[in-house]
Amino acid sequence: MRHLSPLERRASGTGPRRLAARLALLAAAAAALPLAGCATKVEPSVTASIPHDGYRSRHPILVTEQAETLDVPVGSQSGKLSETMLSTVEIFGATAVERGASGVTVMVPSGSGNESAAFAASRQVAAALKRGGVPAHAISHQPYSVEASAADAPIRLAYPRVVAGVPHACGTWPDQIIGQHDNSDYYNFGCAYQSNIAAMAANPSDLVTPQGMTPPDATRRTTVFRKYREGTPTKSEQNLQKQTIANIGS
Repeated sequence: MRHLSPLERRASGTGPRRLAARLALLAAAAAALPLAGCATKVEPSVTASIPHDGYRSRHPILVTEQAETLDVPVGSQSGKLSETMLSTVEIFGATAVERGASGVTVMVPSGSGNESAAFAASRQVAAALKRGGVPAHAISHQPYSVEASAADAPIRLAYPRVVAGVPHACGTWPDQIIGQHDNSDYYNFGCAYQSNIAAMAANPSDLVTPQGMTPPDATRRTTVFRKYREGTPTKSEQNLQKQTIANIGS
């Protein structure tokens, strides 16, 4: 049998003493509650996750300006280029204009065995660039020195263009693929994906600033609204019940 404390014996009695003892017990219990809460330590709940931008930070797509070049071979005994080579130069010029290049530089070798032939062929190169759409004022000539005087050096064409790509080659494996104990991806993960995205961009500048939307076709919009008000179909209708496999799509 448990013995009652003096405070409990007073609380079990009657009258004012009993009420005072009960109030004292309630006060003691209320004072003990904050102490019990401080003694309880709640551990934070942490869930492991994969970084959402891991491969983007590890293999970022960089947009830089590089030189697009084309070497035009020239023989020392002939200063005339073939029609095939001139067509290639013309396409090179048209591509430069399409990509918005500010100009094309024609670099002619100096001090090489074919220096004279290359100088004569540079006029044909300039003419082919003009046929490709490059303005005359956007074509500049520049010599470059060649150390081997007996060698035949090419005429080099160059224009600046914006290119996109990752800053390093893919296929690097500094760690084991099965050694990622922190639930993160391995180092080479995403490198090929980023490289392919950069290579598929027709205009790498769009990776930095997307192009704006073209203005709407007001004439077509008016036509569609008019047909909608009149209840006229706005697209061509076909009776698929009368179609056969042989003529569907024709």
